[in-house]
Amino acid sequence: MAGWERRLRAAGVHDGALHADYAIAARVFARRIVAHYAVVRLLVAPALQPHLVAAYAFLARTDDLADQGPLHERLPRWHAWSEQVTEGLETGRAKDPVLRAFLHTVSVRELPHHWVHTYLKGTEDELRFTGHDTEADFQRYIDRLALPALMVLEDLQHRGGGDELFRSRCRLFAEGLQRLDFVTDLTEDLAEGRLYLPLEDLDRFGVTRAELERGERTEAIGALVAATCANAGRTLADARSLVDSSAPGFQSLQRALLDLAVHQLARAERAGASVTRRPVGYGVRGPLGILLGERRRRTASGLTASSR
Repeated sequence: MAGWERRLRAAGVHDGALHADYAIAARVFARRIVAHYAVVRLLVAPALQPHLVAAYAFLARTDDLADQGPLHERLPRWHAWSEQVTEGLETGRAKDPVLRAFLHTVSVRELPHHWVHTYLKGTEDELRFTGHDTEADFQRYIDRLALPALMVLEDLQHRGGGDELFRSRCRLFAEGLQRLDFVTDLTEDLAEGRLYLPLEDLDRFGVTRAELERGERTEAIGALVAATCANAGRTLADARSLVDSSAPGFQSLQRALLDLAVHQLARAERAGASVTRRPVGYGVRGPLGILLGERRRRTASGLTASSR
């Protein structure tokens, strides 16, 4: 706890009540995505850690409100949350502790509000989403939801937001991650009535949605998965330049996230058509090696709490 308190002070969080809000945000983040929480705590400069924790917790809280339960229950709950966030951005005040922590982070790091507004609008559209017809539809999805969600995290490393080159590299990363998610989360998405693979891709390989929903493992499905993975691999390779645009205290995390994506991509490629039967995770040994390797590299580079 003492270490966390030091990180809060380094991050510019001095108010005792806010300390409690950030502690709640940390618990929300850790319960939701414990692996990512560990990566942030181990690889990000201490002065940036609380802000990333608050942003991850905000995204997790928003995502849960949008995804959990039948649509007729989610809609009013979602609209109430969206209104709270919008009002909070205007006033700097909120009743929800996770939102209070995030609003303080937005203020301290001068996060551009348009990313939050665009993310909220994209999430609202996602409530009724069932699938993409074309590649152009997918590209619009990146701009209206995937990129804004990523920028809520990424833009925190540059006070006031990064430049246009940084944003374009973040977009490559967002696109690569989404293409990877197409196959790694295929079974879970279909179970929720969603298919993110563009229908024109299915048509090109002679695959039907019904075949995917039935968990078939045909040669055509294998070819579709291979092509999707190849596209993801090329985009993630291009996104590697994002490390050069990242702040020193963020570069270890950036490399680790890219390496984890490439690691998961390799597992998806090996799974092939079997992605119709089960999700593709990270495993244990590979991620642990990536994490420890970056931790050693970060320690050797001498990055300290003042790295911002």
